Amino acid sequence: MGGFTSLKLRNTSQENIDQHNQHLDELGVAKAYRFHSMRDRREEWEYYRDHPEKRMELYPPHLFPQDIGTFEEFLKYWSTENLGDVFIPPIGTLKFDCYFGRTSKRAMHGIAQYLLIYGDHIRTTSGSYSTFVERCGYKAKTKQRELMLLDKR
Repeated sequence: MGGFTSLKLRNTSQENIDQHNQHLDELGVAKAYRFHSMRDRREEWEYYRDHPEKRMELYPPHLFPQDIGTFEEFLKYWSTENLGDVFIPPIGTLKFDCYFGRTSKRAMHGIAQYLLIYGDHIRTTSGSYSTFVERCGYKAKTKQRELMLLDKR
């Protein structure tokens, strides 16, 4: 069982996803935690296409035909609908597991910092979001931010 938390951007265009992934970079969040994009799926297709010797191991035959010929055909199998959102997050979604230290405190604090700055760009949060808020101190940080904004008025 995992404590997966999801953040979904309002604007899921490739350009916007790239921009928000850059913001995560600037905040020092590890590369493993990025908003998923169609570019990620294309990179997976290119790996599938260019490494036929790895197909049996990485793309199980009961889930993937071993002779997929096009990116569009690959997407039928390499999709959120087919493999689930834990393995293939929907486009524009950042997923991480905040249970049992699976996401480091440093990464969670970086994501919390991202939310403090860019939270208005997030459409939805789901999963174990309340656990994430509790474990990284985001709730207290949000209250501090609100108080600072009130003091500036």
